[in-house]
Amino acid sequence: MSDVRLLPLLAVALVVLVAAPSAASPARASARTMRLMTYNLNFGNPDHTATLDAIAAGDADIVLLQEVTADWRHQLEERFAAQYPHQKYRIHARAAGGLAVLSKHPIRSEEVWSPPRGGWFPASRVIVEAPFGPLQLLNVHLRPCLDGGSWIKGWHTTPPIRKREIEAYWKRIQYDIPTIVAGDFNEPADGKAIAYLSKHGMTRVATSGPTTWHYETWMQGERKSVLALDIDHVMIDGHFTASDAHVLDAGSSDHRPVVVTLTRR
Repeated sequence: MSDVRLLPLLAVALVVLVAAPSAASPARASARTMRLMTYNLNFGNPDHTATLDAIAAGDADIVLLQEVTADWRHQLEERFAAQYPHQKYRIHARAAGGLAVLSKHPIRSEEVWSPPRGGWFPASRVIVEAPFGPLQLLNVHLRPCLDGGSWIKGWHTTPPIRKREIEAYWKRIQYDIPTIVAGDFNEPADGKAIAYLSKHGMTRVATSGPTTWHYETWMQGERKSVLALDIDHVMIDGHFTASDAHVLDAGSSDHRPVVVTLTRR
């Protein structure tokens, strides 16, 4: 009789054992998933509020920023002290060369790397303590398509410079931890720097939505976009899968924020 009385208890125990992994799986999935944003603020952008609002709306776990000036730093620190308690800034003598990282997770280390010959702006290598372990991010702002004041000439002469920049940075990467390279590449998806990283196991994350950069000017009394390109990119190594990758049509920079959801394999 005592054995019979134990049967209901054993049944309950089995239910708990079967259900427990299922109940825990969302937490495990969440710990392996994060959102990343990369955004060139435009050092000469006069409307800081709209751009700060765009960062807030993206609500990424980690935000990589380019063209960060001392004024931008002050406003970023004031606006995002609570949302992003971990922040690092590198203000550059050339206003467009400033870099920053805003993170919800602790930043273990951060260092700035000077560009090789022909490059204009530095890169920042950051190690973040993500929920799934250490994460390496390279925040880049490669040479613009500008040569002697000419964009047309620069379109043809600067691609080898960008390849030289990314090659120099890649040789200093720590190869044994998950890695993301993101920022303003100043080249489309078929550019030489993208191709170099692709040959070394990185994958460009394709995005939906508008282009990441657009040039506007006044025409017939209206402000119109006359040139639009995808030149801001997120590249991931084999440790990640990407989803919900899109460009936000927000902010007042000539660039738009790119937001990607990444899951650790």
